[in-house]
Amino acid sequence: MKKDVDEKNIDVQLKEDKIKGGKLKDSIWKYFKIRKNPEQNEDYDQDDEDDENDVNEAENNIDLSIFVRALILVLVVGGGAFLLYYFTQSNYNGYEVVENTNVKNSSMLDYTVYQNSLLKFSKDGATYVDEKGEAVWNETYAMKMPSVDVCGKYIAIADLNGNDVYIFDENGKVSSTTMPYAISDVAVASQGEFAVILEGDKVNYINLYDKNGEQISEIQTTINQSGYPMDVDLSFDGEKLFTSYLYIDGANIKNGLAAYNFGPVGVNENADRLMGGYQLDDTVVPKVEFMDNNTICAFGDNQFIIYAMKEKPSEKAKIEFDREIKSVIFNQQYVGVIMENDEEVKEDKEDEKKAPYILELYNTNGRKVMSKKIDFSYEKVRMTDKEILFAGGNQCRIYTIKGGLKFNYSFNKNVVDIIPTGYSRRYIVLYENDSEVIRLKHVGEQEKQ
Repeated sequence: MKKDVDEKNIDVQLKEDKIKGGKLKDSIWKYFKIRKNPEQNEDYDQDDEDDENDVNEAENNIDLSIFVRALILVLVVGGGAFLLYYFTQSNYNGYEVVENTNVKNSSMLDYTVYQNSLLKFSKDGATYVDEKGEAVWNETYAMKMPSVDVCGKYIAIADLNGNDVYIFDENGKVSSTTMPYAISDVAVASQGEFAVILEGDKVNYINLYDKNGEQISEIQTTINQSGYPMDVDLSFDGEKLFTSYLYIDGANIKNGLAAYNFGPVGVNENADRLMGGYQLDDTVVPKVEFMDNNTICAFGDNQFIIYAMKEKPSEKAKIEFDREIKSVIFNQQYVGVIMENDEEVKEDKEDEKKAPYILELYNTNGRKVMSKKIDFSYEKVRMTDKEILFAGGNQCRIYTIKGGLKFNYSFNKNVVDIIPTGYSRRYIVLYENDSEVIRLKHVGEQEKQ
């Protein structure tokens, strides 16, 4: 009979689906759709019932196997996520000293993060130290006002108001170049190319050099025409340059921004490689930074503006503020602004201490992603890919990008700065006269006592 043949075909298909890991659910549904009420089928017999019981038993075994596997997967993933959160996001309340480092007289030095460790520099020279404070290399020089820029493995140190520029990598000195005019700013790219702003007698220059100090390009500027260049930055690949100008328009001082491209597109565009410019009437922009190779942030005194520049610049977002900006921070994904907190304390909470500052974090599209009150007076703040670190007096705070408090501690001496090392719980703490590497940990009540 036709119905008998159909049922046998369905049974065969069901078994094949089980073996091949096919659409078991669909096959079972088709099977039971026909045999939902077997007593109504005129060809129903005991053999069919036995076959159906075999199928049900196989189905239950398969369902159980799937359930067990899914449960194990959930436990593994959930456990891994919990451990990851615990060791990277949780609120640590203590630390242990891993190493007493050789970074002495920290308050007399300047320093910056370099290669998951520390570069310390002064008027007399620069030293790259590993996470234990041991010198990897040391270079002496004589500068009145050293300024540092880091991109990838390359470091540029320039003497502001002087004439010397030194280029370093992880192995030490690469080159030193003496400029014909006084230097007012320096920026370096990931290949070691660097740009400087030079103050001439009547003309100012924005010059581009390779890592060995060979000149690549020169841009001349005048106060009457383009204005005075205040700040410059290079893209990671060294092909794009962005600068901020200050110029006089009648009785008003205004700000201009200009973008240059030294790659193939810029060569074909025009002789001076200028790809676009912007005139700003309501802010002064003392700092411009490439957040990544194609994104620039212009930091104004009352706003910041984000531009996209794959080849030519275009404005992505502008965020304006009505409060004084104390500090700005950024990484490749976010821009942070720390401002004075002007919120009034509510009447029912007058006994609470007002947080002096508020941190706001924005993505590169200008959307606010986090807001956090900062309840102490900090002196240093820095931002990594995953964290925001505050230090001031004897206190330290470390927040995650999402705003979670990772570390909150009051040390027994003043903290000049805290430097991340690239490890999630290990940091270099700089005090006024010494330093140490610490590892964050959870401290119980008995340990505190």
